[in-house]
Amino acid sequence: MTQHRGTADPFPTPFGRKEVFSESIWETQMGYARGVRHGDQIFIAGTVAADGTGEPQGDDAYEQTLFIIRKIQRALRELGSDLEDVVSTVTHLADFKYFDDYSRAFKDSFGVSTPVNTTVQATLVRPELLVEITATAIGSDAT
Repeated sequence: MTQHRGTADPFPTPFGRKEVFSESIWETQMGYARGVRHGDQIFIAGTVAADGTGEPQGDDAYEQTLFIIRKIQRALRELGSDLEDVVSTVTHLADFKYFDDYSRAFKDSFGVSTPVNTTVQATLVRPELLVEITATAIGSDAT
């Protein structure tokens, strides 16, 4: 994860809020953080399998999902948490034909730490991107 505001990650803001940023071009363009922690609540923005220039990573929904979950995990770790603290995810699939590959990668990544999940079909930011995942976690009160 990269810090866009010129200080060490995670970026502290008023009232105990912390923000982290990745190399995503869309974070800079739209002005949002990859992850925000406020107290024990952690919110990770919708994440796709793209590098810092927006180029897709992964040839299929399985590979893209693994890339996305690793990116989410990096943000969680910077905010003092990890995948086992994720309590909810929302997934957008470009087409439900990708559901089996996505769900296999999701299960492989989360294992026995099963968050609740909603999966819907949606048009994503680029046609080569097949999966987008948003996550919410509850960490310990120690930030």
